[in-house]
This record gives sequence, structure tokens and C-alpha cells, in this order.
Amino acid sequence: MNTESSKTGVIKSTIHDIKRSREIALVFSKHGFHGALTAIGLESWLAGSTVPSSNADQGSLAIRARRALEELGPTFIKLGQILSTRPDLLPPVFIHEFEKLQDRAPSVPVEDVIEQVENALGHPLGELYAEFVPEPIATASMAQVHRAKLFDGRDVVVKVQRPGIGPQIRSDLAILYYMAKLGEATVDEIGLYNPVGIVREFDRAINEELNFLHEAANNETARANSTGIADYIIPEIIPELTASTIITQTYIDGEKLSSIEVGSERALKLCTIAMEAAFQQIFTDGFFHGDPHPGNMLVTQSNQVAFLDWGLVGTLSVGQQDELVDLIVAIISNDVDGITRTVLRMGRPDGRVNLRHLRTDVQRIRDLHLTRSLDKLNLGAMMEDIMNVAHTHRIRVNPEYALLTKATATVEGVLRSVYPDLDIIGTLKPYAERLLKDRFGSERLLKAGVVTLMRMNHLLRDVPMQVDQMLMDVEAGELRIQVGHPALDHHVSAMTILGSRVFMGFLAGGLIVGGSILLTTIDWKPDGVPVLAITGAVFMVLAAITSFAALTWHFITGGMKKLRLTPWLRFFRRR
Repeated sequence: MNTESSKTGVIKSTIHDIKRSREIALVFSKHGFHGALTAIGLESWLAGSTVPSSNADQGSLAIRARRALEELGPTFIKLGQILSTRPDLLPPVFIHEFEKLQDRAPSVPVEDVIEQVENALGHPLGELYAEFVPEPIATASMAQVHRAKLFDGRDVVVKVQRPGIGPQIRSDLAILYYMAKLGEATVDEIGLYNPVGIVREFDRAINEELNFLHEAANNETARANSTGIADYIIPEIIPELTASTIITQTYIDGEKLSSIEVGSERALKLCTIAMEAAFQQIFTDGFFHGDPHPGNMLVTQSNQVAFLDWGLVGTLSVGQQDELVDLIVAIISNDVDGITRTVLRMGRPDGRVNLRHLRTDVQRIRDLHLTRSLDKLNLGAMMEDIMNVAHTHRIRVNPEYALLTKATATVEGVLRSVYPDLDIIGTLKPYAERLLKDRFGSERLLKAGVVTLMRMNHLLRDVPMQVDQMLMDVEAGELRIQVGHPALDHHVSAMTILGSRVFMGFLAGGLIVGGSILLTTIDWKPDGVPVLAITGAVFMVLAAITSFAALTWHFITGGMKKLRLTPWLRFFRRR
């Protein structure tokens, strides 16, 4: 009985995936990607659909991509939102467009919410909360938030995961993996962006977000770190009322930081607190809020600043903090070479980087942003431009830096909208100076010296033994030097394949000629059997088989090139 039920579940899941795959293809087709989907072999998913010219010709590629993601629902909206934090992966036009993705959804009926809460926490609602407000105060595609009150009188908010969202996301992830692998195998340019790797990282991120215990743990880490700054607060998690699909935390009564009076003394005070909190997260804690949009930064009537919603966070090692300080010091000191070297250290080049061109681009950014005094410098915008230059030169910047750049630009945008004359660099200097002092402090230098001495000790011990082994190999005639070059290996392989194909071509041609002669010129029929004609026919069949095998081998071993998608995209943009 269980086996039959399992089989039925698998069949239903497979049918759902097929339907969902076609739905995804149709949505992208509707938004102007019909030609691209057909070009990579998905025309069967588009059977029966029409190409609406009204949608295919309007807007830029990024706008149409954003609209398609919005229409496809929670999984794709989250994918776009996460990609909007990755300037190391996408061009700026996509980043700015995906930032506009709105996570809207109709509210879940309160009966379903109560059932979800009771199933997750194992008790009736009346035993969990003294009061539970049926009307939600916020709704999104993955969760819904309600006000409530505990039996001890504390006001709380309850974040409830939407019922059934987990299976839907996992189904969409399976389809995304398939589409990423297909695109990587068939589209030439798409391999540069490692789509399978992006989906894999998205898989990890969204599964963490589906498990609210991760967010609760992040919140408590941030809360423990927040004690160093007065008037910087984080809500408290109620652990006994928190599970993988439910979070209960203390309610903070406040307004958005972005809504306070522009340019007022209160605005300056609150912006300074928020800025110091952000710098402490980055340079002291190495644990920062990854999505500090206006709705996640509240201010109370007592002039406290609260950071909410710790589902997306970034972490920085001590070495990464040092690199950030190097970058900021180079920016402040107007050192183009220093900025260039730091950008190289912060990432991993995909190939050879033309340092002269990189330096030229960095200098252009320096000239663009440092034409004004440092207290007017838009640090977030400058860091975004530096990350974009790294992307242009195919330097894969660490994802944590990319997330930090996005978070910094978001925080700075909110703060400057409230207090335009905010001195970001002036507030940042003490943190940079402290990290520099720590780096060159006696204790850290002593530790670094001990590590260096230990490495030198191992080197001095191992080198004589390795030299002895090398001399013994020379004396015994066993020393071999192997020289390799990727281009040479490629040419040798190509020549081998070409020779084999030529041989098969000659073989097929010889069989065809021999078969033709036997079939047409010699009429020998011992006992009435046309032996030579039959032999000729066999030769012709063998020639056909050999030709088919040669063609198949040609396509499998690289004769069939990946499709270049750029001409299709240019076609859409021109229209």
C-alpha cells in the first residue's frame, strides 16, 4: 500500500514538473525570449504557443527578465533578489532592475496560519499566545507576519511560513537545475556566468531561508554583537515559540528610518547611530546584515535604531577585513595602484588580466568619484563601480564582497536620503585606523613572526632531502622533465582526430568505389548467384555505416559548436 502511494506521488510530482517547465518556458516566451528558448532546444515546451509581438519588442532585456521573474512567483522572485546582490555575476543594468522585484502575495487565511503554527509548535494556539491578531501586518510570497501577545504581557510578532511553499520551491529548483545545465551545454556565452553554480548557491541560500531556525540563529548572533553601541537594538527571539517554519520575536514599535524629517538634528543623530552600527558589523564583528532596505531599519520614539529580518547575512574573515581596509585607505589616499592591487587580491581572475587596462578603468572611477571632497564621497556607489570593473575584467570577486557592496550602497542610500550631508568617511576613519593598529600591533606581528619562522624551519629541513633525491635521480638516469602547453596539446589532439576522420573518409570512399565497380561492371553469377553484386551491396552498406559513424563522432567530439546567444539578444534589442 505504501509502495503504491509512493509511486502515485512520484507520478504526480513528475507530471507537475512537466507542466511547470512548460509554464516557465511560456512565461519567458511571452516576455520576449521565444527565439532564445527555441535556439537552445526548448521549442517542444512552446508547442501551441504564439509569440506576442507587443511584449517581445518592448523594454530592455533586463526589464523583460524582471517582469518574467515576477510573474513566475516566489522561487524566481527570490532568485532575482539574490542575484541583485551579486554585481560580480551580473551587469549593472540587471542588478538595478532586479532590485525592483516586489515580493507581494495575497494573505493566507487565518485558519491555515493557525494550523501551521499549531503543527510547528505542537500545542493549540490558545496555549501558546495570550492574544493573536488575525489580520496580518505584512505578507510576502514565503511568509506572513502577525501581531501577538505573550502571557507575560510582552508584545511580539509571529512570522509564519506559507503552507506548501517548500515543495513548490524544491520543484522549481529541480527545473532551474535542468535549464541551467541545458543552457551551459548549448549557449556559448552563458558558461562565463556558471549558471549551474548560481543555481547551486541559490539552492543553499533559499533552503536556509526556508528554515527559520537559521534566521533565528543569525538574529541572536547580531543581538549579542549589538551591545557595543548605545541605542542600537535587535529584537529578541522567543526560542520556545520558534521552529523551522515559525519565528516569534519581540515587537519593536517604530517608524522607518527613511521616513524621518530630512536634514533635522534627529536625522543626523539617528543616521550616525545606524552608520556606526553598520561599520561595527563589518569591521568589528565580521557579521553584517545582507539586506538593510528601509523596511528593515526602524527608529523608535526614544531615538533607538533597530535592524530587523536577519535572514540574509554576510561574514568576513580577518583577512577580508584587512583587504577592505587596504581598499578604503587606497581610496582615501587617492592611490590608483593601491586600489588596482587590492581589487586583484579580492578576487580570482578567470584568465590573464591586462593590468594596464584595469588600472585605466580604476583611474576613471577614481576621477569620477573623487572630484569632490572626501566628506561628500559616495562610498557605496564607488565600491559598486569598482566591483563592476572587476566583473568587466573577468575577476571573480568573493561573493561576500559583492553582498557587502550591495548592502553598503543600500544603507548609504537610505542615510543620505534622510541627511544628504552625512560624512561617511569621517565616521569610517576610526574603524580603519583601529584595524590598521591591530594589524601592526606587537601581538599580531609576534604571531605572524612565529608562523613565518615555523615555515622557514620546515623549509630548511625539507629542502636538503629533496635536493638529495633530485641528485640521486640524475645519477641513476631517472630524472625526466616533462613539458606541456595547453595550446600544443589541443593541436595534437585536433590533428589526431582529423587524421582519424580522414582515414574513415577514405575507407568509406573506397568501399563506395569498390561496391560500385562490383555492382555495375562485373557480371559473375556462379550457379546463378550474383556473388559480386551482393559483395558490392555489402560494401555500400559498410560505407554508409562508416559515414554515419564518422559524422556521429564528429558531432560528439566537438564538431558541433555551442550556440552563440548574443546575436539573438542583439536582435531583440534592435527591434
